[in-house]
Amino acid sequence: MMNTEFDYKVDLKSKNILIIMPKFYTYQNEIKKDLVARGANPHFYDEEPEKTKFLIMKNIESIFHKPNIFDRFNKKLTNQILAEMPAGGYDYMLVIRGNVLNELTIHELKLHALKANGKSIYYSWDSFENMRHKGELGRLFDWRGTFDSVDAANSDMDYKLLPLFYSDEFDANSMDEVQEYKYDYVSVSAFFPFRYRYFKAFKEANKDKNLCLKLYLNPSVYRGKKLKDPKLVKNLDMDIVSFEPFSPDIIRDMVKHSKAVIDLAHEKQQGLTMRTMETLGIKRKLVTNNIYLRDYEFYNEDNDLVMEDLPGKCDEAEASGDYSAFVLPEDAWLDKPYAENEVVRRKYSIHAWIDNLFEV
Repeated sequence: MMNTEFDYKVDLKSKNILIIMPKFYTYQNEIKKDLVARGANPHFYDEEPEKTKFLIMKNIESIFHKPNIFDRFNKKLTNQILAEMPAGGYDYMLVIRGNVLNELTIHELKLHALKANGKSIYYSWDSFENMRHKGELGRLFDWRGTFDSVDAANSDMDYKLLPLFYSDEFDANSMDEVQEYKYDYVSVSAFFPFRYRYFKAFKEANKDKNLCLKLYLNPSVYRGKKLKDPKLVKNLDMDIVSFEPFSPDIIRDMVKHSKAVIDLAHEKQQGLTMRTMETLGIKRKLVTNNIYLRDYEFYNEDNDLVMEDLPGKCDEAEASGDYSAFVLPEDAWLDKPYAENEVVRRKYSIHAWIDNLFEV
């Protein structure tokens, strides 16, 4: 359901908007819902329509140094967009990540698909280090933003810091108040070996608490790991690991009925995850290993706990059998009322995020 109470800053009524981005959970749909509600005409194109094939191509590029491996895809995508564009062209062109796009594609689309007074926008919801173009693609756009505070601070390309968002489904104001919590802590995410280690440590250290720790492991990935690194997936704790994915509705229900959320990002990740923003939106307490959370205006010790150096603590715990470093806060912190700041919280809704993107 669209949040009709939001006071939009940017008028996008009847604007044609070209959007090139990866399909990432349901976030493309959430962006579309907001734009359509504003009266805009968004046209989406997937930057990686065949994910397995594109992953193989990226590996080939890296191993055999073939920098032009995505040129054919770029040409096909450009031709498709130009053939399908609305009469008169686009008012805005938004590229999110653009990991396999080349400069020629951007130049061609700006020249032939974008109106003469149209605006081009680039947004990185990945760290520069994780992208093929290292953020350099952003130079070609009228405005560029990133979710990564360190990239924004260190870049010489005038990147603006724009954290991710929470959708209406994670807006506490649109939910009924929970009468009884099922869990003290919940965490649902994709399987990575580091997360699995930490989840086992949390489970061992917090037997007195109601934990719901779930990792989705794609069966094909599991089979691959079983062949390449059998020790990694031997004797998996199936109370933690699931071969069935969790739908957004199920995840939201888990978070809604939990007092706090555990969000474990890659140790090198600097930007805040979508789960962090959803936790803010739904007004739940947060435990995370992202030290950069402290740099944001909504950080509050009553709501947020940052746990540092989990790799080192995990090494020590596994060697000694002492998991006390993974003990989570007790009721005194969990049951303390959530410290609210509604003005700040609403700044991180999807509606505010889109306002910031298109306020070029």
